[in-house]
Formats: sequence, C-alpha cells, structure tokens
Amino acid sequence: MFKNLHINKLIVLFLLAIAFISCDGRNRIHKTNAEVLNENNLLDSFSEKLVFIPEQPVQIITDTILSNGFQVKLNYSSLENDIILKTIKKENDTITKIHYKNFKAKLEVFKNGKAINKSTIDKNLFQEFENNDFWNKAIMQFIWIDYNTSTKNTLYLNTSFNIPDTDIYRDFILKIDNLGNIYIEEKYPSEKII
Repeated sequence: MFKNLHINKLIVLFLLAIAFISCDGRNRIHKTNAEVLNENNLLDSFSEKLVFIPEQPVQIITDTILSNGFQVKLNYSSLENDIILKTIKKENDTITKIHYKNFKAKLEVFKNGKAINKSTIDKNLFQEFENNDFWNKAIMQFIWIDYNTSTKNTLYLNTSFNIPDTDIYRDFILKIDNLGNIYIEEKYPSEKII
C-alpha cells in the first residue's frame, strides 16, 4: 500500500513539473508576432527581403566580323560588387532591398586584322554627359553593334543607361574610326533630368 502511495506521489510531482514547464510563453499570448520577433531582435531578418537583379551573374560575349573590315569583340558582364540599392518599404512594415547590379563591357576593335582599340565601356566613360546624381542611380542596360549605320571607315555602337524602375534613361552612340578613336554623342537627348 505504501508503495502505491509513493508511486502516486511521484506521478503527481511529475505531472506538476510538466505543468509548470509548459507554462512558458503565457506572457506572449496577447503579443503580436511582430512584437515577439522585435523582443528577440529578429524582426529585421523576418521583415526584410533581399532581391538581386539579375539573380545570377550575366556574361554576354560577342565576336563579330563586319563586311567593312571591322572585327568587334565585346564581353558584356554584370558586376557582382557594384550595385545600385533601392529600398522599398511596404504598408505592413516589410522592407524590400533591391540590388541592381551594374554592368560593364570590355571592347576590342580590329580593322583588317590589326588591333586599333581596347577599352572598357562603363558609366565612367560618359560622366560629362550627365550630373553625378544620374550616374549614382543608373545602370548600363545594354550595348550593341549598329550594323546598319556602320560605314567603311566608322564603326557604330549603341548603349543605354537607365535608372531602375523609372523612365529616366540616356542613350549614347559610340563612333570608332579606322584609327580606334572613340567619339561619343548622346542619342535622343531626354528632357527628363534629375
């Protein structure tokens, strides 16, 4: 009989211990999830979304020989450590940080088999055409060879820069002569200036 009483006491103690241990969190019952996360310094990690555009590294290689004797090698690639950051705060206090990767193009131009120009095409080459505020927000969209406009003595390339999520952009024409000199002019000067 005493043995059963002793076992019953142990069972009651065990159940009381479980009851007291399971009471953890009663103080949180009337708190929102955001308040609990904020209390534990976890709110930022749950309310922040990171987006990378483009998500993966981009590299586009062009190697073209034109009928006018020009050969163009372009290596257009995204820059993983050169970004434009745009932060968007939504109504529910979530924050989206969009990282737009900048681009550059390594250019090699040959005329009749002879190298006449090796250069890098990026925002730095166009600084004189726009204010620093534009260049701090803009990314290179693309660069391409303008086959139709190129002549026997001049190679034409087109490039464009845009401030992401806006219609503010700048288009440029790069003219490369037989000696490899680059001349830049703005195509369609835009009235939309920052």
